[in-house]
Amino acid sequence: MTELIGYLASALVAVSLLTSNVLRLRALNLAGALVFVLYGALAGAWPVFAVNLFVAVVDLWHIIRLRSRRDVFKLMPVGEDDPLLANFLSYHARGIRQYFPGFSLSGLKSPRCVFILRNLLPVGLFIYTEEKPEIRVRLDYVAEDYRDLKNARFLFNRPQNAETFRGFTHFTAEAGSPKHAGYLRRVGFEAGAERGIFRKKI
Repeated sequence: MTELIGYLASALVAVSLLTSNVLRLRALNLAGALVFVLYGALAGAWPVFAVNLFVAVVDLWHIIRLRSRRDVFKLMPVGEDDPLLANFLSYHARGIRQYFPGFSLSGLKSPRCVFILRNLLPVGLFIYTEEKPEIRVRLDYVAEDYRDLKNARFLFNRPQNAETFRGFTHFTAEAGSPKHAGYLRRVGFEAGAERGIFRKKI
């Protein structure tokens, strides 16, 4: 049993190193360190116990700091011919295909493109079409390192939305996968009568 606990701790630490999201990395590393603390105590390996207790405290400190940090968010509308837009779509093409397999900017009629800036960095891209009374979400993509829902909550739940999207009653989005559907539910969308269609009041 003690040996299995050691293997579990090693696996958690190894998995933590495979993620690029800093908060997730710290959380997994913390879990691995705590399991190593247990392993060290059971095996009587006190150097392992001590160093991993220190690592756990450091990870916990970083997690608290990351969760309490206040980020500054802004929305930046851009035109279809903006170079930043083309570069963002090209750089994140693989991830966009994963969540929005049918997306094509050129296939949209009068799309509105908005970057989500986080501390002045363009970390997300929101593309929609106006189909009164709804805002039809065509792309809602965030760079992997920033997928902590803060960007989406700023976009969909901030009080200024009613003014930004004046004249429209709700957002409508089509879930491209079960994971995407779960994301939509977490940011306040509800499943509509049509399969895969989710709506949220503005």
